[in-house]
Amino acid sequence: MKKRSLACGAIILAVCSILAKVLGGVYRIALTSALGAEGIGYYQLVFPFFALVLAIGSNAIPVTLSRQISGELALGGDASVRWLTRKALAYAVGAGLVGAIFTVALSRLMSGAQSQVGVYICYIAVAPAIIFVAVANVFKGWFLGHGNTTPAGISQIVEVVVKLAIGLLLVGAMQSRGLMQAVAGGLLAVSISEFVSLAAVFIWYLVASKDERKLKPQPCNNRFFSTFLPITASGLIFPFISFIDSIMVVNLLNRGGFENAISKYGILTGPVASLINMPIVLAMSISVAIVPAIASAMSGYDVVSVKSKTASSIKMCFLISMPFFVGMILTSASLTRLLYPTLNEGQQNLTAYLLSVMSVNVLVLSMLEVFNAVLQGIGRLKPVLINIAIGGVIKIILELIFVPRFGIVASGLSTIAFYLIALTLNGMQYNRLVGKNINLFKSISKILLSGAIMSLAVAPFVFIAGDIYRVIYAVLAGGLAYFASLLITRAVDEKEVAMLPLGDKLSRLLTKLGYFKERKDYDNGSSVGM
Repeated sequence: MKKRSLACGAIILAVCSILAKVLGGVYRIALTSALGAEGIGYYQLVFPFFALVLAIGSNAIPVTLSRQISGELALGGDASVRWLTRKALAYAVGAGLVGAIFTVALSRLMSGAQSQVGVYICYIAVAPAIIFVAVANVFKGWFLGHGNTTPAGISQIVEVVVKLAIGLLLVGAMQSRGLMQAVAGGLLAVSISEFVSLAAVFIWYLVASKDERKLKPQPCNNRFFSTFLPITASGLIFPFISFIDSIMVVNLLNRGGFENAISKYGILTGPVASLINMPIVLAMSISVAIVPAIASAMSGYDVVSVKSKTASSIKMCFLISMPFFVGMILTSASLTRLLYPTLNEGQQNLTAYLLSVMSVNVLVLSMLEVFNAVLQGIGRLKPVLINIAIGGVIKIILELIFVPRFGIVASGLSTIAFYLIALTLNGMQYNRLVGKNINLFKSISKILLSGAIMSLAVAPFVFIAGDIYRVIYAVLAGGLAYFASLLITRAVDEKEVAMLPLGDKLSRLLTKLGYFKERKDYDNGSSVGM
């Protein structure tokens, strides 16, 4: 099978991941309109447990298997690859079955712990997906080990497209039977979509592995669990904290005497989280791209290159996140009314308020993703996990104290505190390892200034009639003001402009206009952008 370059493969996987996550966000928006705030609350109660089971049993399979396969291929051990694949497949089937049975067996216990007895049917509806995801991860790992990222990326898109189509169809068909049945229909669509995704990647595997499957499996020295367990441990913190939240928050709201606890939980974890997470996928694409570059620089003991690459990545992440943060905090009410017209007025007001409060996470979580990637590339995985765990523990403590007093907004603020604490600790760790970068702080201050100028340009939107016209004005006026401010303040250099969408053409245009030549004269040859 023809291998792709590492850079090309990373780009393909990043693009597919971004597209899949954007489509997933669109699905959540449509699902909220179909189910309402209460329905999406029930839906969101189930997912943290589902994600935790996957994190324990199968999420580490693609990375683990791909590393071992690529190592065997480098040694010419094609027959050993066959053996590794069989072993991984046997584990995946077993783990998937155990996870699915475990989910069904605990469905009533979990729904009782969440004070929502009827939710147990939703756990049963999503349980088959655990088997399909586990098995599909083996074939994804096989392709990744052979240097082909396309099947893994395409399968993500197939999964979310099928979920979007089948999910809305099943929700609509089941609504006449009751809200809980409609929610179960949406979760059954998850199982169906994962099965279709598995079928697609399996057929692709049968075609691509035709020659390899003729070989007699040859045992090798690689031990699957030697790398599987550490990778699994590293991916457990976020799902575990979300799982704890799914049990705590609704019960704490009920204890505090707040009405419609499920609806409030659904609004925070559904509509608000979906909008916040959509721009963050751009930061995640930077994270995917930076790890190989940082690891390569570290292998050559090139500290200057590490410092330069990480500074550029942090800066670009902040630059991309800033306009989304400003736009969401200012247009939250109009966005809510446009995207969630089926919510009642009180629910729309709560959604808009939480969105404006939580919009800071666009900046904080984006930066956290990049810092996590940077520190992992440097080889500091353990400190990253410790920092995230510290933030998670503080989040849980804050929720226990403040949610019964102040309601769902306290849960949102505790999430901000969680990410901010982890980001601060990671930033301190980064500074100890790499050193402070004064020019980076100067560049970020210029981006902050550009964001402030953008907010002034967007502010007149309140005088415009109609939410859609307000949002259009905010996007056009804010985008132009932000971009012009970046150029005027000289916050970006030629290479960084080229990293933006359509950046190559824009970079060439600015070069012809003499912008970068003037900048070099202004900087006296220094790299202010870094």
